[in-house]
Amino acid sequence: MADKSGDGEPTHPDNKKLSGEGWTGLRERKRGCTDCLCLLLLIAAWIAMTAVGLVACGLVKNGNLKAGNPNRLIAPSDYKGRLCGFSDGVKDRKNGYYLPSGASVCVESCPHETDYLSYICYDEYQEDADGNDVTAWEYIGQLKCMYKAKTKAVLRHCAYIVDKAAENATAIVGEYLAQGEDIPYYADIAENSPTWSASFFSDLYTLRGYIFGFGVGVAVFFAFGFLYFLRIPGVLFTIIWTLLLSVFVLFIVGSFLLFSLSNTWKNDGNHTKAEYMSIRITSYVGFALTGLYLCFLVVMRKRIMLAIGIVKETARAMAAMPIILFLPILQAIGIVIFLVPWTIYVLFLASSGEQHFVDVGGGVGYQEMKYDNNTRYAFLYMLFCYFWSSEFIVAIGQLVIALSFSAFYFTRDKKTEGNKTVFWALRTTLLYHLGTAAFGSLIIAIIKTIRAVLTYLQNKAKKSGNKVAEYILCCLNCCMWCVEKFMKFINKNGYIQTAIYGYSFCKACRAAFFLLARNILRVIAVSMVGDFVLLLGKVFVPLVTVFACYLFMAYVVSSTSIYGIIAPLICVFLLSYFIAAMFTEIFGMGISTTLMCYVADEEMFPPQDRFADGDLKNAIQKSQQTAVAAKVIPSNIVVIQVAGEPNAPSNDNGNKDNVLL
Repeated sequence: MADKSGDGEPTHPDNKKLSGEGWTGLRERKRGCTDCLCLLLLIAAWIAMTAVGLVACGLVKNGNLKAGNPNRLIAPSDYKGRLCGFSDGVKDRKNGYYLPSGASVCVESCPHETDYLSYICYDEYQEDADGNDVTAWEYIGQLKCMYKAKTKAVLRHCAYIVDKAAENATAIVGEYLAQGEDIPYYADIAENSPTWSASFFSDLYTLRGYIFGFGVGVAVFFAFGFLYFLRIPGVLFTIIWTLLLSVFVLFIVGSFLLFSLSNTWKNDGNHTKAEYMSIRITSYVGFALTGLYLCFLVVMRKRIMLAIGIVKETARAMAAMPIILFLPILQAIGIVIFLVPWTIYVLFLASSGEQHFVDVGGGVGYQEMKYDNNTRYAFLYMLFCYFWSSEFIVAIGQLVIALSFSAFYFTRDKKTEGNKTVFWALRTTLLYHLGTAAFGSLIIAIIKTIRAVLTYLQNKAKKSGNKVAEYILCCLNCCMWCVEKFMKFINKNGYIQTAIYGYSFCKACRAAFFLLARNILRVIAVSMVGDFVLLLGKVFVPLVTVFACYLFMAYVVSSTSIYGIIAPLICVFLLSYFIAAMFTEIFGMGISTTLMCYVADEEMFPPQDRFADGDLKNAIQKSQQTAVAAKVIPSNIVVIQVAGEPNAPSNDNGNKDNVLL
C-alpha cells in the first residue's frame, strides 16, 4: 500500500491471512513464545556474570582472575601514595585529612571541632609545627600544614564543614598571628549565622511535603489534565495549524523584507553590488522555500489531520489507562534489583588491580590501579551485561506499552478498557515475549559495547598524541552512534508489530520496516505533530506545577518558618520535569503504536468493519468520501451497445443499452 487509504481489500500478505482467518481483535489472537533462545542466552549471561563476580569477591578461587577488596577503593591515599589503614607506616591511621595543597595526610580520626593551635602537616614538618605556632602558620601559608578544622568523616575522608563563622575566625586568627598578639577564644570571634547549605537543607526538610506533593502528585494531575486539554474539540487542530501557518507567514514576510532591503541598499549608494545582490539572492531562496513549504502543506494536509486524530486517540487511550504512567517505577525496581549484585561484583573487580605510586614531583604523588588483561576483559563483560540487562528492561516496558495501546485500539467497545488492560499487557509480555525483548536488547548492547571500546581506544590515542588514529576512531564512534539510534527506532517499531501480530523479533522488524516505508508520509506527519505535542507537554507540566507550588509557598506557608523558596522550587521543577519526561516517553510510544494499529486496521478490514473510533473514524470516512467522489467516468471511454440490458448506463445519445469497457 503506497501511503493511501485502502478500499477494504487487505494488501499485505500477512493481513490477507489474518483477514481470512476472521481476526476480530488483538486478545483473540493465539500467541506463542517468541525468540526463546535469546532469553536462554540472557539467563546464561547472568549466570556467567555471577560466576565472574564470585571469583572477584574471593568466594570462588580461580588463578586467572584476582580477588579484590573494596576497602582499597574507599581508603584515602596520602601525599606519599600510601593507603591509609593498609600501607606500612599508616596502618593505624585510617582517615585522610586534606591540606590546602590538595594532598592528604593519614590521621587516626577526623577533627570534630576547629582548633587553630593544633596542626596536621606533612610528616617531615609535623614536629616543627607542633613546637611553634608562628612556624606552623608559616607552613600553612606554604600549603604544607593545616590547622585542625571541623570535619566529618565520609567514607574515611575528612570532609570540611566550612561556614561563615570559620572563615571569619580564620582571617582574624591570621591577623593576630601576623601582629604577634595573643589569639582570642574562638567563640568570641565566630559569627553564628547559618550557612547557605544549612538554610538550603532546612528549607528542603521543612517543605518536603510540598516538594514531593507538587513535584510528583500535582505534576501527574497536570499531565493527565494536558491529555484532556488535547481532546477538547478544535484545540489541537488550532494549535497545530496555527504553528504551521505561522512558519509560512514568517517565510514569506522574511523573504519580502530581505528583498526590500536589497532594493534599499541598491539605491542608497553606500553598498556594493555584491553586498545588495547577496541579500537579494537570499530573498529569492526564501521565496523558493516558501513555495516548497506551501506545496508541502498542500500535500500533507490530509495526513496532518490524520496525525491530529491519532494523537487525540492516543490521549484518549492513555487517559483510560492512567496506571500505565507508573510502569517506569516497575522498570526502575528491576534495574535496582540487577544493579545491587552487579555493583558489588564491579567494586570487587575494580579493587583487584595492582597499586602503583605515581610521583608528581617532590616526593608527592598518588596511587594508581594497574589491571591485567583478564581483569580488563572481565570489566568489558560486566559492562556488556549491564548494557544488555538495562536495555532488556527498557524493551519490556516498550512491549507492555505497545500491547496496552494496541489492545485498546482493537476493541470495539473502548469503554470496557482501563487499567486492567495494562495488567493484561504485562502478563502477556512476561509469558510470551521476553525472548523478543532479549533479542532486541542484545543488538543494542553489542552496539553500545563496541562504542565503549572505541571510546577507550580514542582516549588512549588522544593521550599518545596520535591525531590520525584519534580522528578515525571518533568517526567510527559517530557512525556507531547513528547505527544505535537507527536500531533503537527499528526495535521500537518491531516491538509494536510483535504486540499486534505476535511476531518474533526478526519478522517483526522486517514488517515494521516495510510498513514504515510504504506509509512514509504518514509517519512524517505523525512524527511532526507528535514531537510538537510531546515538547508542549514537557514544557507545560513543569511550568504549571512550579507556578502552582509558588502560589502555595508564597501565600500559604508561613514566611517565618523558611529561609527562601527558590531552592525548593528548583527541586519541584526537577521532579515535575522527570514526571513530564516519563509521561511524554510513554505518550510517544503510544502515538507510534496507534499509527501502526491504524495502518494494520486499514489493511485488514473494509471501512465498515474497522476498529477506528472517534476522530480516526471520521478521518477514514472523509478519506472514503474523497475516494468515491474521485471515481468519475472519463470522457474518452469506449462504449459498446449491448441489447437487452435495461439497467445499463446511458451514453451521450441517451441509449441505455450500453456497458462500459
